[in-house]
Amino acid sequence: MMVRRYEAYKDVVVRPFFRDHFARLDRQIVLVDALAAFNSGPEALHDLEAALAGILDCFRVGRSTILSSLFRPRIDRILFAATKADHLHHQSHDRLEAVLRRAVTRAVARAEATGATIDVVALAAVRATREAQVQRGRDKLPSILGTPSPGERAGDEIFDGNTEVATFPGDLPDDPEALFNGGGAFRGLSSAPADTADFRFLRFRPPPLERDGQGEPALPHIRLDRALQFLIGDKLQ
Repeated sequence: MMVRRYEAYKDVVVRPFFRDHFARLDRQIVLVDALAAFNSGPEALHDLEAALAGILDCFRVGRSTILSSLFRPRIDRILFAATKADHLHHQSHDRLEAVLRRAVTRAVARAEATGATIDVVALAAVRATREAQVQRGRDKLPSILGTPSPGERAGDEIFDGNTEVATFPGDLPDDPEALFNGGGAFRGLSSAPADTADFRFLRFRPPPLERDGQGEPALPHIRLDRALQFLIGDKLQ
């Protein structure tokens, strides 16, 4: 019975979804929660690496032509995006991109062999935190400030949705390979004294709406413009 239901799920849900949706795409963005994988250790990172390579098996990837655009669209640009960049200080964003680039090495090689263009970016569609320097003893730590959502918990503390907290989010290693072979670690507050709460994986509230140059309400972001430029910039020229 379980086998029959699984096969029916593929026939009724999965295949029509790919046929009616993915088959028409010519650009793809793959969102990756890399921070969660970092915190889970090398095995999680290797699982992530395999999953990202396997994702391309689901798509028709390759250089797009006039005929393929009309009859059999191909995905000719793929952006792998490490989400939650606002949970790290900007000094770690290059390292976050480097680790994700290491994780997608196999996927990139497979896609580039077909003529597709690949890029990697660390982004946040809505930036929920700000940056600051926090004094701890004699050291000034590059930190982030944000307001956790109501009900979020860190240790014994439950946040009310109005209190802003400051946290040192951690350091990523200079060499991405260190995370994959277990020789490095995401060195954050987990290495701090036991009575220090770890805020890295709290859900933060979005900031109040700001006004852009035309007076329209807007939310701050991190590199969303770069993502759009890569995905559709050539179509707007």
